[in-house]
Amino acid sequence: MDASQQILSMLNKPYGANLHGQSRRFVCWHFCREVYSILGLPPLKLQYQKGLTRIAEPTVPCIVLFHIAKDWHSGVVWPDGLHFIHACSRDIFDPNPKNHIVRKNRLTGWPYKLIIEGYYAP
Repeated sequence: MDASQQILSMLNKPYGANLHGQSRRFVCWHFCREVYSILGLPPLKLQYQKGLTRIAEPTVPCIVLFHIAKDWHSGVVWPDGLHFIHACSRDIFDPNPKNHIVRKNRLTGWPYKLIIEGYYAP
């Protein structure tokens, strides 16, 4: 199975991650790290958002960050540049999610278009 097929096979399925002792709210970051690994790209740092450079426009692949209240959420921009994939709880506003699922959503869809903080490259 090639990288694209492997990532596609993750969509709409439960997602768990080895969080290395971090809070469950960092599952989305671990998912981004896994996607970068599957794509054979240089690894993202274990520490959330460390080593990233803000870019003006989304490139493929890149990280998209969302600011939700006092917290952050992350995903990887999909090859069409209009969507992103991420590991999220069924309610992204849940401050302490227990279960996560891999989803593909539009960058311009609600609520994401309202909470995009920016695009980043390692």
